[in-house]
Amino acid sequence: VVLANEHLNNIVTTIESGVVAVDAGGEITLFNRAAEQLTGIPAAQARARPVAALPACLGQALRDTLAAGAARTQPEVELSDGTVTRPIICTTSPLHDPEGRLLGAVAVFSDLTPLKELEVERRRAERLAYFEMLAAGIAHEIKNPLVAIKTFAQLLPRKQGDPKFSEDFGRIVTREIGRMERLLERLRTMARPGERPVHALDLRAPLGDALETTRPAFNEKSIVVSTATGPRPCFVLGDHAELEQLFLNLLMNAHEATPPRGMVRVEIAVGAARATVAVVDTGPGIPNELLDRVFDPFFTTKQRGSGLGLAICASIAQRHGARLRAGNRPTGGAAFTLEFPLAVTPAPVSA
Repeated sequence: VVLANEHLNNIVTTIESGVVAVDAGGEITLFNRAAEQLTGIPAAQARARPVAALPACLGQALRDTLAAGAARTQPEVELSDGTVTRPIICTTSPLHDPEGRLLGAVAVFSDLTPLKELEVERRRAERLAYFEMLAAGIAHEIKNPLVAIKTFAQLLPRKQGDPKFSEDFGRIVTREIGRMERLLERLRTMARPGERPVHALDLRAPLGDALETTRPAFNEKSIVVSTATGPRPCFVLGDHAELEQLFLNLLMNAHEATPPRGMVRVEIAVGAARATVAVVDTGPGIPNELLDRVFDPFFTTKQRGSGLGLAICASIAQRHGARLRAGNRPTGGAAFTLEFPLAVTPAPVSA
């Protein structure tokens, strides 16, 4: 028993978490080394003192546990040792004897600073990786048209008198400049400041316009598009042009993924507080290992395309407080769902 007690004392003494115990009367009976370091209170000064001598976040938690006889956890509170203020997580538990009588309570608390520093480093690394990917994507997309323009510019001194060359020069340079302009416009759309729209609109209106725009493309591949958008208006706070662009991108993504004579399903489901728009295709679906990357800028599995369409969708959805998700149907094909918060009426309605 003596050896067991010594072993237990060694564990409590050397553990990196602070441990403070009080008896049923609220008097401090245990105060380990980590508790000294985190509170700045010497153990000799703390022992046999009332729980009120502890910092408020610890003392109140122990008093509450003694009063309720139940464990509790404070996910994050601030603890000061008189010099440094640290974020800590604190768990308090009641102590009972074998008959169930309350003997006291114990608090175990840990410094969250190292975890928070790791989280900051992780986020910094993620941002750096994101910007590296973005820069590489922009460089790749701009390089191709610049190569074409540069090639024609180098040939210009020798062939400027050639009518065919002049015609090709004007046509190709104009085309490649247009490609760069479209890329920059897509990037501008994706990076637009995230102010939430304040006007309510019927979600069916921009969706209907996007369906009308894409109908010839679907007809060309003999793809059947079925819709279920409901007979009643579905109001959300939104910008018509941006939402039309979002739906247009999702529909064209479904068009490209669906084989000829396939099917695409578009529907709106309205709940108590949210509206869900689903665009479902009968294409090959998305490999599970790529589902987390489909909304990354410049990420694409297609031979042609900038990889910005779904990234723009995600950006527009975020500005509208909507949640955009990608998944696969059990029977095959991809499913993209958008969850919008319904507009609280009355709200100004956009024309």
